[in-house]
Amino acid sequence: LPGKHAPGRFSHTARPIIVSLVVDDFGVQYTGCEHAQHLIDTIASLYSITTEWPGTRYLGLTLDWDYEAHTVDMSMPGYIANALNKFQHEPPTRPQHAPHPFNAPTYGAKTQLTPPADDSALLPPAGLTRLQEIIGTLLYYARAVDSTLLVALGTLASAQANGTEATAQAVTHLLKYCATHPDAVVRFYASEMCLNIHSDASYLSELKAKSRSSGFNFLSDFPKEPTKKPDPDATPPPENGAVHVHSAIMKPVLASAAEAETGSVFFNCQEGTTIRTTLHENCPLHTS
Repeated sequence: LPGKHAPGRFSHTARPIIVSLVVDDFGVQYTGCEHAQHLIDTIASLYSITTEWPGTRYLGLTLDWDYEAHTVDMSMPGYIANALNKFQHEPPTRPQHAPHPFNAPTYGAKTQLTPPADDSALLPPAGLTRLQEIIGTLLYYARAVDSTLLVALGTLASAQANGTEATAQAVTHLLKYCATHPDAVVRFYASEMCLNIHSDASYLSELKAKSRSSGFNFLSDFPKEPTKKPDPDATPPPENGAVHVHSAIMKPVLASAAEAETGSVFFNCQEGTTIRTTLHENCPLHTS
């Protein structure tokens, strides 16, 4: 049966099987090898397929399962090395530990000004094409594994239509960071799959007086004593690997940091609703 709200999710009416389908790649959750074999035999009778029983490869991701420690490490080994080779980027002579340049605050000032406008020369068509290729190559890796790239990629993406020499320098800075930290790993711990969202915003941090919203979504344990009102003194839930990281430039020009924070909560709740619906469909016992 197809999922009601989660595209690509299918379950068997009688067997303990849940399937995640993306294009032609299956990820299968099953209890009992005979049920998984039944699925394989059924599909193999219609299509030519290959199987990978340990479940260590899915959508270009490498999954390292530790069933004793109840963890799984998700990574994409070699992806950045191949990207750097594709774009002929030489290893940096000095390590770069930040994905984008640091904008130093003006200490003591009552008002923080927006970054100055970029007035450097425009890139030629070949430079714009290279910029767009780099953004497209790194974006999947950033969303899947290394969320530290998202802010820099978002800023670059907003300028890719009219990229300048300054944009090209920012891309080189990002590639140096990738070369210094090429193989990110996200570790997930087994939990009760309660969705937690940490929301934040940065005010006037982008060009044209724009602000950025951000959010960190992870699954953890349910509160031991749930209350209607949040308790600031309560022990926070254990942190976990991110199932989704929100990072976006907000289109409106906001009047205060409070507006930026409120807007960020709104955007995170929008995206969190989709994740929460998917969790409810996969975990019917946790739908209260």
